[in-house]
Amino acid sequence: MPDQSIRTPWHLWAVGGVLTAFNALGAFDYVMSVSQGEDYFRSSGMTDAQVAYFSSVPIWATAAWTISVWAGLFGGVLLMLRHKLAPLMLAFCVLGTAAYAFYTLVLSEGREAMGALWFMPLLVTVLTTLAAAYSSAMAKRGVLR
Repeated sequence: MPDQSIRTPWHLWAVGGVLTAFNALGAFDYVMSVSQGEDYFRSSGMTDAQVAYFSSVPIWATAAWTISVWAGLFGGVLLMLRHKLAPLMLAFCVLGTAAYAFYTLVLSEGREAMGALWFMPLLVTVLTTLAAAYSSAMAKRGVLR
C-alpha cells in the first residue's frame, strides 16, 4: 500500500497545471482542425500552401498527433491527481509527438509549410519528454499512487 504521508511537492502542481493547460490548447486545436478543417486553418491565418499541407497529412501521422494530444492532456490531469498512470500516458504522448515530428520534419515538406515555426515539433518533443521523465521521477519517489 502506498505511503499516504508523502506530501505533494509544489512543483507537481506547477508542472501538471502547465502541462494540462498546454495540452488543453492542443486539444482545442485538434478538435477545431478535425471538425472544421480548411475553414479553421484559414481563420487561423494560414496561407494557401499551409492549408494544402495540413489538409493532406496522412492518416498515420494524424493518428500520432491524436495520441500526442489526448495522452498529453490525460497525462497532465493524471499527474495533478497523483495517479500512477501519468507516466504511461506521458510516454504515449512522447511517442505520438515524436512520430508526428518525424513526419513533419523528415518525411514531408512540413518545415517549409511551418515557416518560422518549423522548430515547434522538436520543441514540443523535448518538452513532452521532460514531462514524462518528471512524472516517472515523481512515481519513483512515491508521490504518484
